[in-house]
Amino acid sequence: MINIELLKETLKCLSFIKNINEINCEDSIIRGSIVILFDGLESSLNFRFEIYPPYPLKYHGSESIKFYNEDLISINHVMQDGSICIHNSHNTDLKQKILMDFDSLKQWIQKYYIDKENDLNYEHIVVEEGLVDENYYSYIFTDISHTFSEGDFGKVDIFPLNNAFYKDKVIQNFLVQKFVFNKSKIPCKWNSHYSNIQASEFGLFYFLDKHPAKMNKFILNNWVEFQGLVSNVFLNYLHQFEKKFLTNSKGNILPLFFGYRTVNNEIHWQVALIKIGAFPIKGEAEILLGIKTGKWNTKLISSDIQWALVRDSSYKYFFGRGTIDKSITESKILIIGLGAIGSMVAKTLTRGGCKYIDIVDYDIKEPENVCRSEYLFQSGLCDKVREIESLLIAISPFIEVTIIKKEYFELIAKMLYKDMESRSHLIANLNEYDIVFDCTTDNDLMHILEIFELTGQIINMSITNHAQELVCAFSPNIYNFVNTQFSEILNNDLEDLYEPTGCWNPTFKASYNDINTLVQFAIKHINNIYKNSKEKNNFVIGTNADELTLEIKEY
Repeated sequence: MINIELLKETLKCLSFIKNINEINCEDSIIRGSIVILFDGLESSLNFRFEIYPPYPLKYHGSESIKFYNEDLISINHVMQDGSICIHNSHNTDLKQKILMDFDSLKQWIQKYYIDKENDLNYEHIVVEEGLVDENYYSYIFTDISHTFSEGDFGKVDIFPLNNAFYKDKVIQNFLVQKFVFNKSKIPCKWNSHYSNIQASEFGLFYFLDKHPAKMNKFILNNWVEFQGLVSNVFLNYLHQFEKKFLTNSKGNILPLFFGYRTVNNEIHWQVALIKIGAFPIKGEAEILLGIKTGKWNTKLISSDIQWALVRDSSYKYFFGRGTIDKSITESKILIIGLGAIGSMVAKTLTRGGCKYIDIVDYDIKEPENVCRSEYLFQSGLCDKVREIESLLIAISPFIEVTIIKKEYFELIAKMLYKDMESRSHLIANLNEYDIVFDCTTDNDLMHILEIFELTGQIINMSITNHAQELVCAFSPNIYNFVNTQFSEILNNDLEDLYEPTGCWNPTFKASYNDINTLVQFAIKHINNIYKNSKEKNNFVIGTNADELTLEIKEY
């Protein structure tokens, strides 16, 4: 723990600290206050500080020292409790860390209090989510193709995702499916899987003209603060709604969505949780010129607001931390073969932001497939395509996955490719794809795809035994290149294949780590080719003698 005397002596070294008030330690937390004054400050500023036991180390990614000044909450990067948002550099030397942290406070004062700088990045309003019946609630939304106006209100269709734990409490997660307004249904831009699920629950929405916030950054926390922000028409609607559902749904949670515009006219939503039978409203007689008109209006009453967790899962935010190149993500992709390589390609492209992937494989997922591909043991024996479809949809709410008939390439293509009329139909179907990944290691299919001369790009990927090399070839030069590499150039040890029990074809040996390392490096190289519009040269990724360095050889 930090020594109080060392702290005092260190603070005396800082000329901008004009006074050090009493410092004490209680429950292992050091608390004190200081007075700061330096050139540029018109008058001194008082700050409280708290130093926590992990100091000088961070705790849960946050600094273990906090500075407070409740008089500054209107300034950027000051929380509602008066705490200052400061992110400091790492240093394990106690004295140096103290000097750095208090100097950072001075820099913050200069930047935000004196210079009144505004950050370029948009900051969402601060929301303190609350518990309802010891449960948290979250609502995930995405873009819509509609522009709401102030005062618009209606219904929101939602359905539950998985329940989980959040801060050691149960959290009920929901996905926003569509908004119902003026008898129009405005769908959220999810994939067809989420769009077509029958919504089992609903909420209400109201679109505001302004942020529901104080000082433009702290969300309103009492219902009377919404008086004047929402129309009397909507409040009366709430009253009628509660009357309608009171008998059968009393005590049920109703999410109330408040929408507003942020940067670039984007819509954001905050969700208040109210219980049917306990709406924060009351009826009030209308009076004109001191005389009751006989009409009643609905008014909001003083009551704390319980806010839910809300997340914007629009495509640009969902994949905001990194996608592969748009020339691939916007392409219509077919993956043939969902073994170790194909399943990894499918999963990586999905996490990379791809939107349209069709898959085909005739095979069954066996327990022994799990150790070196993307399948799960828990699903048991099943069609590979079905599990990969479920996996990709579970990863991305924006991926459209279509399963191609399993005999399309195993029977139909191989049986009909010599018939010119049938061939033309096969080619027309395949020409709907921009990129075809052939991950089958099927020489017969490789030959057929090459003679089809498709307009889209075929990318063939295969791995040698023990994952020593990965071979990647681009159409139109695939068949001869791949066969030559495996038969004449690469040292593909066929004596040490994995021979399963029973009459099964032997397969190559390699761990998930070895295969995935090669596949990911290959996809990185392919992405680089597309991103920079480079010539699509065939390549081989090989490992050196110590198997710790990857090398690409292009042909």
